Amino acid sequence: MKIAAWQPCDSAAWAMQHAEILNFVKRYGRKKIPAGTYRALMKLSCRELLMPGSSLLLATLQAEDGPRIAGISCVSDYGRGISLVVVHPLYRGQGLGSELLNRQFSSLGKLTCLVSLSNLSSLQMCFRAGFRASRLLKPHGGRAVLVLEKNQSGAQEAASPPDHNFAIHSLQRR
Repeated sequence: MKIAAWQPCDSAAWAMQHAEILNFVKRYGRKKIPAGTYRALMKLSCRELLMPGSSLLLATLQAEDGPRIAGISCVSDYGRGISLVVVHPLYRGQGLGSELLNRQFSSLGKLTCLVSLSNLSSLQMCFRAGFRASRLLKPHGGRAVLVLEKNQSGAQEAASPPDHNFAIHSLQRR
């Protein structure tokens, strides 16, 4: 399996790859991808992907008919915009998601992920990748979301919550 950063070279190449990524996320995201995250991914442009704090990693396998995506990780604004990892069902439970997160962290230097408390597999993936819980966000009328962070200094930075009406609860270490 090959994991590599994908940089769009022109708008035609981006349009093709973007369509493949959206199809992969829709098919294998198990309906656990928040609608806002999927919309942000749909709107993602070449220019945004080239901004500091943004990265697209593809884990691919060589099949008989060409390369196939086994997993993706897309991050914008160091995870404060988009923070997404999707792994094909055949490759789940093998550490691919955690490896994608670790590679994102290695290239960006800091990373924030917001994960629903009901999404246990994603929480487990983040903890395996060395992320620490910093806050609990409770949207009015929605599901609680855990803010997970990792940065090179070891100290956890306060992440700006997404553009929602959240009540913020600090997690106290005891």
